[in-house]
Amino acid sequence: MLITVPAVLVFLTFEDAPAVNKTELIDTEKVVRAKRFAERTRMQLLRRGNNAPVSIRAAEEDLNSLMAVMARGIKRFEGEVKISQTELDASMTVRLPHNPVGDFINLHFGLYPSETGLHLSPVTIGRITISGRTALFITRCMLDLLLGNENGTVAVDSVQSVSFNQDAAIFRLRRIPDLMERGDRIVQRFKIFRETMPLFSLSDPEKVGYYYSRIRSLDNGIQPGQRVSLAYILGPLFGFAELHSADSDPAEENKAALLALAMYLGDSRFGKLIGPVRAEDLKAGGRRHRNVLLGGREDLRLHFVISAGLKIVADSGLTDAVGEFKELSDARKGGSGFSFADLAADLAGTRLAEEATDASGGAERIQAILSGRVTEDMFFPMVHDLPENVPQAEFERAYGGVEDPKYLGLLEVIKARISQLPAYRR
Repeated sequence: MLITVPAVLVFLTFEDAPAVNKTELIDTEKVVRAKRFAERTRMQLLRRGNNAPVSIRAAEEDLNSLMAVMARGIKRFEGEVKISQTELDASMTVRLPHNPVGDFINLHFGLYPSETGLHLSPVTIGRITISGRTALFITRCMLDLLLGNENGTVAVDSVQSVSFNQDAAIFRLRRIPDLMERGDRIVQRFKIFRETMPLFSLSDPEKVGYYYSRIRSLDNGIQPGQRVSLAYILGPLFGFAELHSADSDPAEENKAALLALAMYLGDSRFGKLIGPVRAEDLKAGGRRHRNVLLGGREDLRLHFVISAGLKIVADSGLTDAVGEFKELSDARKGGSGFSFADLAADLAGTRLAEEATDASGGAERIQAILSGRVTEDMFFPMVHDLPENVPQAEFERAYGGVEDPKYLGLLEVIKARISQLPAYRR
């Protein structure tokens, strides 16, 4: 039974045809719309004041914009939402590697109008159908198990009613008075889980602390007012990693070094994902940030090191998409405009982390090439001729969108430049 039942369930889950063939194409409008919807929802949920219920309006276009963002960032995922006067209908597909059982896992569910909480239609996963009530119970239990402190039950029970108006769903939610405190406890729960389960830790906090202190020492060696290239930091950093790899895994040493780099010269919040790095290792000892440049610019350095850190946190496809989403958002009116130079820095940072954490030989090769005396043209592509500050109308006129051959052609040019650099050329 232990073998047969799971095998049958897997067989029934896989299907030969997708429920969603293609998610709507991502564009500047969808990226900005998804961002605004997420921010608006967050602000409404966290707004302090009276205990009156919160009303969240989710238009069909808002939800499909989120689906488009997810599909661009998560490989093999497709999703679609349809809203009518009587229900919300959602379908999602995950494309699997080709196999004899079935190439797709499809999920389909509906949401009905209700004055008494959430009412789901029967949920189908592949060829398995579960009643809406059972699916809601399973969801509640799984969230309670994952988030702890009955947070799944609290979240589900906070929905007072669901209604539909033209092409939008309106969710009326009870305020959760201790929402911030619950959020903090959830974060703490994941921290404890990460610290007690080394398998799921990003890196050894002690290693990260060591490389962080080395970067700080290098930064402190820069004279006041002096500007240096990121290569000034990167060469010694990989030199230290190569030295320590004599008694350790080179990929793990490189990972710790790049996470320290992302914390010091990118965003200190990476530290929250690593674990209990020693406090003395994180003392601010240098000027940081503005005295270390890439391509002569601070923004390119930020894009590069943060993307390298994100690659370690997530998979390469998602990391690429994060940079792309930022540039698409900037292309809208009020943003700084789409920058292919910034996108090149994102892609180069991702590629560095990808190669440096490759346990099949890439880690040692990166150490051999990038330790000691290093110049930018060894790891960072030429970007001065790439279009920058392109507003939305001009971007869409010149490049169509992220699926357009003109955009993809320039993207391939950037990727080819990166692949020809000594650090990444195999």
